[in-house]
Amino acid sequence: MTVAEIEVTISDLDPDVQQLFDGCLEPLDASGVASDDLNANPFAQLCARLTYRLTYDSEVDELDAVTYFPVLSNPAVGQFARVPAATRRALPVVTLSASQPMQLRAGGRLRQIVDRRDPEAAKLAFEQLHDTVDAAMAALSMDSAVTEAVDAVLGSGGAGIRLGDSPVGSASVGFLAEDGSVGALLRTLQAAIRLDAGGLLALANHGSSAAAVLSVAEAMLLADVPGAIVLADDFGDRLDTAAAEHLASVIRARAGQAWLSTRRPEVARAFEPVELVRLVRHGGARVHHQLEAVTDRKSVSALRQLHTQLLAALTAPVVAITEGPHDVAVYAKVDRRFAPAALPLSAHGVRLVSAGTGTDGGIDQIPRVANLARALGFRVIALIDRDKDTDQSRLQLERIQGACDVVIRLPAGAIERAMLAGIAIDHIAAASATLTAYGLPDPMVDQLGEAGVTNLCQVVHKQGLHEQLLEALYAEFSAHPPMIETVLREVSAVASPTYVGPLLVNVADIPRPPAERL
Repeated sequence: MTVAEIEVTISDLDPDVQQLFDGCLEPLDASGVASDDLNANPFAQLCARLTYRLTYDSEVDELDAVTYFPVLSNPAVGQFARVPAATRRALPVVTLSASQPMQLRAGGRLRQIVDRRDPEAAKLAFEQLHDTVDAAMAALSMDSAVTEAVDAVLGSGGAGIRLGDSPVGSASVGFLAEDGSVGALLRTLQAAIRLDAGGLLALANHGSSAAAVLSVAEAMLLADVPGAIVLADDFGDRLDTAAAEHLASVIRARAGQAWLSTRRPEVARAFEPVELVRLVRHGGARVHHQLEAVTDRKSVSALRQLHTQLLAALTAPVVAITEGPHDVAVYAKVDRRFAPAALPLSAHGVRLVSAGTGTDGGIDQIPRVANLARALGFRVIALIDRDKDTDQSRLQLERIQGACDVVIRLPAGAIERAMLAGIAIDHIAAASATLTAYGLPDPMVDQLGEAGVTNLCQVVHKQGLHEQLLEALYAEFSAHPPMIETVLREVSAVASPTYVGPLLVNVADIPRPPAERL
């Protein structure tokens, strides 16, 4: 027997609706949920709790659903005080579903808004439309251009004689919109908008974003009632980034409660970190993850990475955390070159993120970002350099391993040296010479040795020319940098939740081959 439950607390109920919850109202505590304190303030605001319970019996393959008042129920013994249908319908719950906006037909959101704002004026407007359409259709039917054509058709082959009991002419023919009702006409209408020099165009011709913005705006207007609970699935999918974040912010501010599922990081940015619930699947089980409020200064600092780094990986099951943005730039550029010969990291559900935000590495930040990522349900891989073996570096590695699922550690040297591992010195020198296009002297001029490679690494790190050097290496070397390719393949291998292997993967150094030319 599998049981899933979700409980909601509803406050700010309209007095008329509140009467429907007589006997089920509870005091609201400061956190916004029902208080379980027997000595709660008797003058506190009242609220109602509802629980939706879904039970699956695998033996008989049967589902059972019930919505009940938890304050009057005892699920342990199967006792449920069910919420009447009339009570459920009276709740201010609005579902934001994708629909064609600006529809005046019956059931359309715009029609609902028109009817709700002034029912009498709306009725008069549509009656006038009916009369106007009837008059226009009658005039069209009697126009000589139309009657002559109709008579010609009816006279062809004696069609007008055979249709009825007496000959039929144009005087007996009129034109209606479908069944002749105003409703039929309204079903054919669509909004046309003038947004730019393109003139008055049907809304559909302005693209999906314009229609999506108006659709959400209509739904928000209908949801603009005190204490409304707003529900939306895949919110923001058809919106541009700015509109998605803005409209999510407005909904959050106006609604009594807002439950929005989304795949868009911009929508998530409209909410506080502790308000986000991430749904994931681990080992075949569906679970949820939610951040807790933090007061520790170091944890607060790491929390900033949620908006700057982790939200971009919102739908990825795995994050690979590097020490800094230079590492991300290098790995990402080589990863993009994998397709179509090999699968990129995205095919394995991996998103690259940086623990450091500036030019300096952020190895000390990796455990904090990793803990944040794991709290949100990500599988976490760390990509780190190998520092000198000291007590501090060993403690640092221990902390990183404790926060991550797998750690991949490069040989000695930073990302710049890893870019050049396994590449002949003459190819490196040729690539180095191309950096003069950026107003720099050639870092390896007259230094065709390891000292020149060291100088090149320092210049590339300082100037941030990692991608430019990689581009030159591809042109010269015509292959992936061996060390970077090895690391990316290791990441792909350990990304699977079924991975069985060492939790610390030490990447072996790759010797430099002899020069192919001088």
